[in-house]
Amino acid sequence: MALATAAALAGLSSLALLAGLTGMELFALPFAATAGIVALAPAAPFAQPRSILLGHLSATALALALTALVGPSVWTAVAAAALSTAPMLLLRAPHPPAGATAALIGLTAPDPVYLLDPVLVASVVVIAAGVALGRALPGHSYPAYWR
Repeated sequence: MALATAAALAGLSSLALLAGLTGMELFALPFAATAGIVALAPAAPFAQPRSILLGHLSATALALALTALVGPSVWTAVAAAALSTAPMLLLRAPHPPAGATAALIGLTAPDPVYLLDPVLVASVVVIAAGVALGRALPGHSYPAYWR
C-alpha cells in the first residue's frame, strides 16, 4: 500500500511540477488517472507505454475530428468517448483514461495542437515517471513490456 501510494504521489507530482513550470495543461484529470493506473497496476496491459501513447493519441485524434465536425456538447463528449474504444482496440492499445480524454475534448473543443500539448507530452511524462519509479522503488517494476 505504501509503495503504490508513493508511486502515485511521485507520478502525479511529476505532472503537477511540469505543468507549473511550463504552463501546459498536463494535470488534466485523464492524465492523473493514467498516472494512477501506472502506480497501482504497473503490470496491467492498459498501463503499458504502448497503450498509454496509442490510446491517448488515437482517442484525441478521433475526438478532435468529431468535435470539429459537430461542435462541442455533452453528446459530442459521449460519442467521442464511446467511439474512442474502436481505434484503441484496433491498435491493441486499450487505455481507459483515453476515453476520458476524448470526452473532455468533446466538451471543450480545444485547438488541434492539444494532440501534442498536452496529450503527447503528458503521456510521455507519465511513462517516464513510471520508468524512473520502476528503477527507484524496490518491488515496483515498470513497464512490464514495451511492445
